[in-house]
Amino acid sequence: MNEVSCSQAREILAKSRYSWLYTNSENAIAAIVDLLGKESEVLKKVELFKDKLKFRVATSQMFPDIYFKEFGRDEIGALNFSEIAQAFIIKPTVGFLSAGVYRVNSEIEWFEVQKEILEKTDVVSASFPKEVLDGSKFIIESVIEGTEYAIDAYYDDDNTPVVLNILEHRFNGEHDMGDRLYITSAEIVTTHLDAVENFLRQLGTLLDLRGVPLHAEIRIDQHGTVRPIEINPLRFAGWCSTDIALYAFGINVYEYFTEKKRPVWSEIYEVKKGLQFAMVIVEKRSPVADGQMFDYEALTSVFSSFLHLRPIDYHTKPLFAFLFLQVDENHTDELDMALNLDPQGFIRRVE
Repeated sequence: MNEVSCSQAREILAKSRYSWLYTNSENAIAAIVDLLGKESEVLKKVELFKDKLKFRVATSQMFPDIYFKEFGRDEIGALNFSEIAQAFIIKPTVGFLSAGVYRVNSEIEWFEVQKEILEKTDVVSASFPKEVLDGSKFIIESVIEGTEYAIDAYYDDDNTPVVLNILEHRFNGEHDMGDRLYITSAEIVTTHLDAVENFLRQLGTLLDLRGVPLHAEIRIDQHGTVRPIEINPLRFAGWCSTDIALYAFGINVYEYFTEKKRPVWSEIYEVKKGLQFAMVIVEKRSPVADGQMFDYEALTSVFSSFLHLRPIDYHTKPLFAFLFLQVDENHTDELDMALNLDPQGFIRRVE
């Protein structure tokens, strides 16, 4: 490990204009506050993106059709659907992993969400610091229509975005807010590359983003209009999930960021066209009891397109694993199987 002291780190960052900083986890935000102080330029960028209310305010002129309003957790129980008078998304103002994210279409649905949103958010937030997931405040936003995509990108020394991956986020119905299935391919990237780059350039007008990596979640509607869901700064896709770019395109995103490399997507397309790659996030929906275990071998055996498994410590985290697949045209049914996977079916009694 090439460890440096806090004073050395401050010196190195100062020389690079406090840019080209990558964190392997949002858990590191608290350490950055300790290292650089709450008023540092780095933290201003983090807060703009991590705080969903500040982000919506900053981009309100770019996207005037997106309604938003923040509420304290104590206000949720008294909030009537008629006050919003339209379908909406509710989620923690500072959030992670789609915890506490719900779509509400009616007063009846809102009644059900009010009963469970705080409890479910608190369960997941127990695994993360408040800088990552905080259940004290929630933001309500208008529903953004279109297909959802996740983007790994960084800004170069000219404040120009460099796209490293585009993942299509699949859902199992309009009320599914889970992070269960992501798919990428050379076709997906090249089809949406121009629109994504234009959106990121627009985002780069808000402030100096030179040397900033980010993981963006967006929706693209039928007219090709891009609207942001949220932006996660100083990192790419969480945990090991961004490695799907390595399996799909041979792109080590960390190498590309640290060496300031840019993918040549036209060349990648010629080599990888016709192939689909998927990442399955196997969620833990209920606790695993004493005397039980998750059967990873049984999980991988049901997918003929299996590439790689990354198990997660499910005793302390809300996931069982990340599963990577290479799906050809003869096995696209496995994507539907992954989307409808019941993780509880792989829990076994310890022999």
